[in-house]
Amino acid sequence: MLHQCNIFRLYCMKNLLVFFLFGLLCLSVQGATLEFAFQLGEKQQPRLDELCPNVARQMAFNKHSTKLITKGMGGTIVEWDIQTRQKRQIGNIHAKRWFAYATGTNHLLVQKADDNITVLSLRDADETLLTSGQYESGSLSADGSFAVLSKGDKEVEVWRLADGAAQKLKTLRTGLPVRNGLTLSDNGRFIAAAEGSYRDGEGHRTVIEIWNTTDADPIQVLNTGEILGIWNVLFSPDATMLAVDTQKNAQSGIRVWEVGTGRQRLAKSGFEAYWTRALAFSPTSDYLASGDEAGNLRIWDISDGESVIWETYPTGIQALAFSPNGEYLAVALWDVTIQILHWRKNNER
Repeated sequence: MLHQCNIFRLYCMKNLLVFFLFGLLCLSVQGATLEFAFQLGEKQQPRLDELCPNVARQMAFNKHSTKLITKGMGGTIVEWDIQTRQKRQIGNIHAKRWFAYATGTNHLLVQKADDNITVLSLRDADETLLTSGQYESGSLSADGSFAVLSKGDKEVEVWRLADGAAQKLKTLRTGLPVRNGLTLSDNGRFIAAAEGSYRDGEGHRTVIEIWNTTDADPIQVLNTGEILGIWNVLFSPDATMLAVDTQKNAQSGIRVWEVGTGRQRLAKSGFEAYWTRALAFSPTSDYLASGDEAGNLRIWDISDGESVIWETYPTGIQALAFSPNGEYLAVALWDVTIQILHWRKNNER
């Protein structure tokens, strides 16, 4: 009997060891972990007809990862203190459809209710007026020295910002109207425009053009063909990749290309949600987070093209942002809360 008990113990220990080693293997394959840290804001019941004004449409961390700047669906800009979890409203600004944040200088590029395009310092509230007009998209380099603007036509304006003054450097011509987004790489070197058109008998056509800011002609023209619309277009922090979300046949997806070669690095489609509303690169540019209307949060390892984390929330995801120090991922939900998650690659300690 004693011999049988020892055999049983050895059998159990062997299986536990196998299970433990299998768990380590899975952890190694997954490559990253997310853990809930805390919540910003009080939960509200999502509306069925439209999103609540306080749902964060866009957001970004400051360079010290101590503040989170958000723009609500209603246009209010709020700065959250990560340590105290308190918020303050930024002036009396009601930004329209978009805003852009310069991490290095703590500046915002916004289109105000009067259609003035303004660069606002969050440190001292100083404003620099660029121009005025009904611009549909804009972006700002991380050091705040360059801005790009588009009215949704076939033009992209390139602006230089220095010493509290703004100067328009040039206007780039695009092949199609810039209807689906405009972005500038953090280092100010590259510009990407997501362009689109609709014609009877041809349906939607989406093209993405990428320029070096010093050139008049694009260095890449990505003719996506099947993409019907784009919610997000963004460069990786190291400016080597460009990511967009996709939509076809009422299902969404994502794509990632290399900026220098135009080679496609990641292509996923058939998500159950109509739109993937949120994308964010990790600070080290090796992971991409996506969030969709069905509440699916996925972390993609760009090197192998697979999802390493998949979490589902009970409501839609509107915006995502990684902190520059690599510690947090912020997830803005339709219930107006922002979930702050601890982010870690498993080779980090």
